[in-house]
Amino acid sequence: QLPATLVERLTERGVTVRSGTIVRELHRAQTGWRVVSGPVPAPEVHEADRVVLALPAVPTARLLRDVAPEASAALGTVETASMAVLTFAFDAGALPELTGSGFLVPPRDGRFIKAATFSAVKWDWVRAAGEGAGPGGADLVLLRASVGRHREASTLQHPDAVLLDRAHADLALALDAVLPRPVARHVQRWGGGLPQYAVGHLDLVATVRESVATCPGLAVAGATYEGVGIPACIATGRQAARELLGH
Repeated sequence: QLPATLVERLTERGVTVRSGTIVRELHRAQTGWRVVSGPVPAPEVHEADRVVLALPAVPTARLLRDVAPEASAALGTVETASMAVLTFAFDAGALPELTGSGFLVPPRDGRFIKAATFSAVKWDWVRAAGEGAGPGGADLVLLRASVGRHREASTLQHPDAVLLDRAHADLALALDAVLPRPVARHVQRWGGGLPQYAVGHLDLVATVRESVATCPGLAVAGATYEGVGIPACIATGRQAARELLGH
């Protein structure tokens, strides 16, 4: 809901939001920045007073190559992991009692999934959304599982149906129960979506921020820096806004 709500609020304030558009180049301009987007045969040029790069490390490094080379070099060393989030909707009456908000699975256990979230337990709005939403007005319970670890890309090379079936089996094993067939299920893949914080990451972030700070009107934000969770990402966005408003 967050991305859709953000677009809605921005649009209400007169902001133009373009999705599905690749940004290919970033250049200094006389009074700000020049952003080049769109397909190579038909590029679009946008003039901007300020720019926030809220992107994964690799595309950020590419865009910063000419304007902030030290930041670009540092970001180019950040490795990422791909993952998939698998969501299941079950008839509430057919599930065992769920305690806690989920669990993590250590690699040594050799399971297919790496974590599970009992979404309907963790978030009240998810629980409320499932009330009466099933066939015949039955209540639904949403559970999520995630798969894909760092340097284990082969896990995600399976078709969606295989990911879902194997995750379903692991959930049943973890809950020590025979899980019913889900009413609905969904796969969301995130290629390179999780930056890996290696030893020395704080120094890397400091290098990036110091390099970008030499470029007035430019800031970075996102999961690459101080945390991959939504609150941490929002915090970097607010920090970027404060930095740019100071110029």
